[in-house]
Amino acid sequence: MQKLTTYLWLAPIFVLIQILLFNNIQFFRYINPLVYLILIITLPQDTEKWFIILYAFFIGILLDLFEGNMGLNSSSLVFIAFVIPYLHKFLIPRNSIDGKDKLNLQVLGLKIFSIYALSVIFLHHTFLFALENFSINGIIFLLFKVLLSSIITFIIIIIFQLFTFKVKE
Repeated sequence: MQKLTTYLWLAPIFVLIQILLFNNIQFFRYINPLVYLILIITLPQDTEKWFIILYAFFIGILLDLFEGNMGLNSSSLVFIAFVIPYLHKFLIPRNSIDGKDKLNLQVLGLKIFSIYALSVIFLHHTFLFALENFSINGIIFLLFKVLLSSIITFIIIIIFQLFTFKVKE
């Protein structure tokens, strides 16, 4: 429960970082890094589903309030909250980690963390940007935006993970 309390305090901080910094960085109309996903990606594997859904909704509603686009972030994050337990089953090897551990780079290793994080990021970005554009006319634009934003978001999340990497003694 202590780790989940930390996540509750981190949510407003990451929302502010997203709103004040990363929402103002938009390269070539395609790249929009969404770093708040790190909070959902790194939740411990044994986190209750109801907590993941409420937590994702909480982050999404905060983002929607500040950005003025009601429902886009909250619906995409709730979608990810529903999908994440299935991604855990398919992408994280059984008995490879303790269920109480945060799913971070140090615990999962680079290969598994990369596959897992990219899957979550790509699904989230596809859902979010498809809702945002909601048109079949700009499918090429949508694909570029999803792909490039996913890559940049992943790189930023890896950088965050490297800054919080703890050396085992």
